[in-house]
Amino acid sequence: MNPLSKELSTGTVGELLVQLRLLQHSIQAAPPLKDTGNDLIAIRGSVFKAIQVKTSTTGLFDDLDDLPKKHYHLAAFVALTGEARQLHLDASEVFLVTKEWLGARKQVPRTKLTEHLLANVADALFSA
Repeated sequence: MNPLSKELSTGTVGELLVQLRLLQHSIQAAPPLKDTGNDLIAIRGSVFKAIQVKTSTTGLFDDLDDLPKKHYHLAAFVALTGEARQLHLDASEVFLVTKEWLGARKQVPRTKLTEHLLANVADALFSA
């Protein structure tokens, strides 16, 4: 079996946590069958959204240079709490922003995302 890098493991945990948190708001999300650049495709009712997921253990989301070029609707930022195999998923936060809000930002600190907590914006972002 091929080894799983720390970055890939962290990113996968972030994507799974976004799926779970969306499901708490009656939004189904899954990775596309083929990797075409979107991490998740989410649906509630007749609303479909392509989502890019960025996960951080430091509270700073950087390396966002390639995001503006991609086709997506929302970016999910996952601030993981804990270390390595001792993650505290209930304490970890998930934020959702629109592509327009993100604009050309190259990095986003967690402190700039507080008003975009998934629990507070999911209904508005997935209303028909």
